[in-house]
Amino acid sequence: MQTTFLPRSVEGFQVETLDGEVVLLHPARNIIVHSNATATLIWKLCNGQNTVEDIIRILGAAYPDARAQIKKDVPETIQKLMEQGVLDGN
Repeated sequence: MQTTFLPRSVEGFQVETLDGEVVLLHPARNIIVHSNATATLIWKLCNGQNTVEDIIRILGAAYPDARAQIKKDVPETIQKLMEQGVLDGN
């Protein structure tokens, strides 16, 4: 995935917490995606204005001890969320 890619949330998703689990829910499309807190944070940063590199930088600044892991996890998480129909972009 290119670091200049601009991922954005698919409209209509809501974030719900059910029994301590984070769920991305799209009632009209009948899509439910279980998510952890990190993936939910990445999803929230996917606004169509932040590139993948921007998201890595934002999270790296917030969690400096995890920068190497963030650089690996952000593109993988975005790809997975795209496959699940939660994100799209260009």
